[in-house]
Amino acid sequence: MLPDVSETKARALEALSGSGLGVRVLVSYTTLTWKPGGLSRLRGLVEGGVVAGVMLDSGAYHAMALGVRVDVGEYARLALAAGVPWELVAAPDIPGDPGATLARTREFMEAYPREFLPVLQGQSVEGYLGSLNDLERIGAVERAPRLPRGVRLLGIGGLDGERSRAGFIARLLEALPEGYMFHLFGVGARTLRALSRRGLLWRVYSIDSGGWLAEIRYRRRTIHRARGTLEANIAAMRSYIERIRGALHARA
Repeated sequence: MLPDVSETKARALEALSGSGLGVRVLVSYTTLTWKPGGLSRLRGLVEGGVVAGVMLDSGAYHAMALGVRVDVGEYARLALAAGVPWELVAAPDIPGDPGATLARTREFMEAYPREFLPVLQGQSVEGYLGSLNDLERIGAVERAPRLPRGVRLLGIGGLDGERSRAGFIARLLEALPEGYMFHLFGVGARTLRALSRRGLLWRVYSIDSGGWLAEIRYRRRTIHRARGTLEANIAAMRSYIERIRGALHARA
């Protein structure tokens, strides 16, 4: 997850690309509207092969944390006109509110003619299952990316508070029907490690996390011994990628 597409972030990604680490990033629509200069920089990163893929998110985290409202039509227009070959475009969900998410997904389907990532929302396991049923009913799941063997890719959002705990996420993944894999929004290395130990990574296609930013905040001058902002970003990104790799191989 990129909090911005600043020159420093771009240079850090270029350094990682040169070291052979393939990086995919998530960028929020809200971030791009607040800092529109980042859009051209993002295009350059994609065209130059610096990042392996870019996922566009509507800014659900900002909606949850800051009360930001995202216009569905404007979001769809940017997704179509940005000139970036998005790997995934997430539906404009509302964290914790499956009803509002359903309504906005239906509106997005009319404004955005391409495939997109439907996002499940809920307050409980049962709520997320109901969200899936509703998205199936309106045909949103048919617009979801199709993975090998016909598996559909869906997103799971709103994983904050009690719902961010590995135990809840594990129960949810166990309850969701087969035939789907999932992108888990806002899930970091610790949760991924717990899911690996429970043998549930076969349900997880991808995650996004801002956890690497904590590497800068708390370890910049200690473990990483960074002498400047660029060096801190490079070290934090590399370190967190290694943590993710380690989590994928965790055993019970």
